[in-house]
Amino acid sequence: MLRRFLRHLLMRARIQKLVVILGALSLAYVISSVPAVLWNSAYNAGPFVNQKPHPPAYVDPSQACVQPMQDPDDPIMLTFYKKFNKVDCTRRPNWVYVDNGTVRFSKLARRFHGNFACDYHPLVRGPGDYNVSFAKPIPQIKDGFPLVSDFFKISCHSFIRVTSHENLHAGVFVNQTIKDRLKLTKPPANGLGLSVALLGFDSMSRMSWLRRMPKTREYLVNTLKAIELEGYNILGDGTPAALLPILTGKHEHELPEARRKMNHSRPVDGHPWIWKQFQKHGYVTSWADAEVDIAPFNYRMHGFEHQPTDYFMRPFYLAVNPTYIKYPRYCHGSEPKHMVWLNWIRDIFYMYKDDPKFMVHFYTPLSHDDNNLITMADEDLRNFLERMETGGYLNNTLLLVMADHGARFAAVRRTLSGKLEERLPYVSLRFPPWFEKKYPSLVKNVKTNVNRLTTPFDLHETFKDILRFDGAGLGDVMNRGISLFKEIPKSRTCHHADVAPHWCACLAWKVVNHTDPDAKRALAAAVDAINNFTEPYRSECAKLSVGDVTTVTKLLVSDDVLRFNQTTGDRGLEPIMSDNSVKNERAIYQLTFFTEPGHGEFELTLEHLLYMDTMSVNPKAISRINKYGNDPACILEKNREIRQYCYCNNNLKNS
Repeated sequence: MLRRFLRHLLMRARIQKLVVILGALSLAYVISSVPAVLWNSAYNAGPFVNQKPHPPAYVDPSQACVQPMQDPDDPIMLTFYKKFNKVDCTRRPNWVYVDNGTVRFSKLARRFHGNFACDYHPLVRGPGDYNVSFAKPIPQIKDGFPLVSDFFKISCHSFIRVTSHENLHAGVFVNQTIKDRLKLTKPPANGLGLSVALLGFDSMSRMSWLRRMPKTREYLVNTLKAIELEGYNILGDGTPAALLPILTGKHEHELPEARRKMNHSRPVDGHPWIWKQFQKHGYVTSWADAEVDIAPFNYRMHGFEHQPTDYFMRPFYLAVNPTYIKYPRYCHGSEPKHMVWLNWIRDIFYMYKDDPKFMVHFYTPLSHDDNNLITMADEDLRNFLERMETGGYLNNTLLLVMADHGARFAAVRRTLSGKLEERLPYVSLRFPPWFEKKYPSLVKNVKTNVNRLTTPFDLHETFKDILRFDGAGLGDVMNRGISLFKEIPKSRTCHHADVAPHWCACLAWKVVNHTDPDAKRALAAAVDAINNFTEPYRSECAKLSVGDVTTVTKLLVSDDVLRFNQTTGDRGLEPIMSDNSVKNERAIYQLTFFTEPGHGEFELTLEHLLYMDTMSVNPKAISRINKYGNDPACILEKNREIRQYCYCNNNLKNS
């Protein structure tokens, strides 16, 4: 009866209510007390039943920063998971749409409303970052009318029926001034010949992306061969702490004062934005953030006095947001809102296909408050990327699909998994095929860096290398930013990378005495795993036992991460270390020991799931580190694959 009741709480109750009921107790602690049978029930009910929990990987003892092993099927995090259907906005068809820099009249709208006439109202930015207005309308435009502004309002009326239509649209007007500049300025000769397109999504951890965007990820990884950074660590709280280091190479507190109500503060125009350098050297630049009130450089800061990039989407959202009340929640007329954002990226590629581009586009609405909403856009984003690839628009482009940080809403943040995921956002880089053929060592270094500690500062240095390449090789660990085209040193720590301890997801090393009860269990599990290889050949291979123990090292989430609650201060730099409810859920053991008989020396990694009190060994994470000579001679003809684990019984007779 009790088990049934607990199952009902775990699988049916809303997590917010559960948190309130349990008060100061963390969700992680509550679930850790649930019996294993119930835990497995919750796991099997998840959406990823065909995926197994990730076994512990080999931990390189020479790597200073070891990231926690995460699981997309984490039962705690699956209690927050929900999938939404794709957005359908077809009940309110737009009368016009943008195609290749022109206004086109919808054939469907003509069928329903007969012939109609439309007036075009150009949208004008300014003054500053908080005002827009409409210029004098251009009346009675024709189908195929070329854009004269990036954003505009269309007002139409039917000649036959008493119907009308009004909506705002986004497109790309090819500015002759930009075209003239592109003719006069070319990228530096020592650049790498890549455009950059950064598509950012708010509050999506790497694990959340795996759970909620499977179609997009499958296309990115399996078709486009994108490289995912598994050790990418945030630098601070919120989006500015993620984007400012990428785009300026500096923390916010190192930049000119731009906060509202602070003495001598100014708009952010004077920041050393890297897009200025790209623009100076022949690139078309764009910055598109789909938020207005909580935009990263406007929420606490003054924003931009002057338009920061060649193409800038904020004026569109300033004008369109008040009109959304007349449409279904996720629709912009007959289009999903996120497709308006994606199509504007498409239009920049369309209108400047052969020109180098530096594009930074960030989308917040579908993931900031609730990660689950982004499931509505998974298929659309996947199809968008496919259209860009098959159309040849990514042929010269480094495509970054990434997030600023993981989810930060309260219920998730009260779990250990949530704390870790906040610090480890999704980041993937896709290079066009020719780039790896031309620069194999550079792409090799990027792949080497997948499991090394990386940060937003490294992306900034990578962008600088794209513009002016200064060589590959091993990065300097004393530089807080290292280009991903260089190998990140294994010795790099959060201190080297300028990551504050409470944001550092690197596991903390702890030397454990081999007489510790859990250490004894770990060693026993380790030798059992080795004996499992030779069990079918027990008549030939001796059963091994633990001999001398060299080292037992335990990896845990650091106390700074466990105790971190939130930040305070105008810039969110002051940590409040008041959380005593979240406990470690798993530990990783690194074991080095000898086995007897035979005195074989082994090194392996083992995971202890504390909430289930189980230990597991990844068979691929076992290394024989001394020579075995003729010890396995009796087995070589039957199974050479287990030779490092076999000490032949006939050796005992001969000794």
